Amino acid sequence: EHGGGGAQAFNTNDFSELVREVAGDLVEEAALVDAFVHPKTNRTSHCYRITFRAMDRSMTNAEVNQLQDAIRHALSARGIELR
Repeated sequence: EHGGGGAQAFNTNDFSELVREVAGDLVEEAALVDAFVHPKTNRTSHCYRITFRAMDRSMTNAEVNQLQDAIRHALSARGIELR
């Protein structure tokens, strides 16, 4: 979710770029699944699906969890509220 400040300009392309910066070639796809604008607060919420894939091996749950945590940290550092 994003609200005021610098986060307001954050869009789907920004999300995809950030995910690829963090996870590189291990990201097969980062897709916007749902978007909602609250009618009273005018805050926008986005739901994304990230597909991870290594071409040379099966990824472990621990690897994916580590990448997801790194992505969450990078989003928070840019002022994006995570829910």
